[in-house]
Amino acid sequence: MIGLPRPRLAWRGVLASCLLLGLTTHSGSVAAQVNVEVLRNDLKQSGFGSKLDASFSTFMGNTQGITLGASALIGFSTGRHLAYLNASGNYSHLSQETQVSNSFVHARYNLRLNPWLLGELFGQLEADRFRRIALRRLLGVGPRFEILDLEHLGICYGMAYMLEHTELSQGTQPVRPSVVHRFSNYATITAHLDGERVELSKTVYYQPRFDEFGDYRLLSVTGLDFEITGVLSAGIMATLRFEDPTPLDVKRTDFSLKNTLGVEF
Repeated sequence: MIGLPRPRLAWRGVLASCLLLGLTTHSGSVAAQVNVEVLRNDLKQSGFGSKLDASFSTFMGNTQGITLGASALIGFSTGRHLAYLNASGNYSHLSQETQVSNSFVHARYNLRLNPWLLGELFGQLEADRFRRIALRRLLGVGPRFEILDLEHLGICYGMAYMLEHTELSQGTQPVRPSVVHRFSNYATITAHLDGERVELSKTVYYQPRFDEFGDYRLLSVTGLDFEITGVLSAGIMATLRFEDPTPLDVKRTDFSLKNTLGVEF
């Protein structure tokens, strides 16, 4: 571990929301998991923060239909405590067929134990029509190690015990027990560029089962955020998911690329 100055521990709460009007591009059916490390860094500077992304497209002619997408990210902290909530959903219906239908809610609480160690408690709900997930519930607890915490660069690693319960869509053949115990690991790096007007973040998750390491998930979330003005921002987020095993007619790999333009307060 690298000895570093103690980060500021002011309440980081989100009491206001940001409305973003954006253009969103999807490939595959990845649920819109957001890299919350960007919010963590914003909270260190402002003491509170929130973010709301939204997109809507309609098509007529050779292609007919609509695409909808929205995500909300809010966080607050005080003293040794930090908490945030992320919720998102995506829907696409084109040429009389539904291509994307998913939703995602994630809540996390952190308790700072010393300048480089935090305890984490988190819960999550997820549904995805095309991955045959009617409802997946997660609950986890574990430590987070802040390996490097400089003004323009941060690196951390987290691990947790995670209890998972999955209900598959009707008629889907199960590939694992409905309740499993996983060893969740993640590593993240964030960098501030161009006088903090540009923020680059990368988080990778690896989550095998304790009793069957061949049953695992990999998730990579890469984000690039640009501050255009004090209130106008743009961003790009790439999400890659690999899950093994999956139901017979579900691909193991999903990828999405999302572009947003919005307003933040």
